[in-house]
Amino acid sequence: MAEVNLGKFGYVQSEAVTGNKTLDEGDNGVVQNVTADATVTLPSTVVGTSYTIRVGADNVTLNISPAAADKIMGNGFTSADNKDAIFTDQPIGSYVKLRGDGVNGWMVTEVHGTLTREA
Repeated sequence: MAEVNLGKFGYVQSEAVTGNKTLDEGDNGVVQNVTADATVTLPSTVVGTSYTIRVGADNVTLNISPAAADKIMGNGFTSADNKDAIFTDQPIGSYVKLRGDGVNGWMVTEVHGTLTREA
């Protein structure tokens, strides 16, 4: 498995994402390194599950899409079901860490770069 440098964390396992992808339990703890425009779809929230999704190339638009009944919360976002978090033209190395709460959706626990929310 490849590795990617997350700055203060050093090198961690990563998987290259070159198109749309739906995450599953096997992706927990593995950095999803997105190198082309893509939508990364989160599974329904499970308590304690965590995902790190990273911008791995220039000029990438990366949509992070929760399940229809889930929210992406934190980062100043107004909580709302089924609204994507989006990296648009962010520097290589920008990333977000998400943790499932098992009830409402996904909490942003860390973000580097500018992450916006779908209107």
